[in-house]
Amino acid sequence: MKTAWRGIVCAILAGAGTSSAMACGHCIEDKVAAVYDHAVIARAMAREHQVVFFAIEGIIPAGEGTRRSLEAIVESVAGVDKGSARVSVESAALCAAFDLARAPLVTMERALSRKLAVLGLSVVMVHLMDKGPGAR
Repeated sequence: MKTAWRGIVCAILAGAGTSSAMACGHCIEDKVAAVYDHAVIARAMAREHQVVFFAIEGIIPAGEGTRRSLEAIVESVAGVDKGSARVSVESAALCAAFDLARAPLVTMERALSRKLAVLGLSVVMVHLMDKGPGAR
């Protein structure tokens, strides 16, 4: 029954016009899980890079190449590790590893937002990983 209530709460929050940043923990976990790639994260942590997860807001264009196109846009942002972008069109989520020494998170997020704005999309950060998987 708890799972049903979580879904109801998420639906109410979404319907109330709140941003994804205010989503329930269950919704955030779903977005992270949709784009989580252990190999990407392990590579990033070995290089002392960070991995950031975003919710995508807006109507994502339909089409076969949408996921690949969005991943290419993400990887074109300064500081983002090539080959690290993961996009889930169905879950409206994306993640990417990036080198903090090349671009601070704020700079990377702004550049990504500018590039996605052309498509009528925006992003809201839902999780930042800067330690290895399972690290505390």
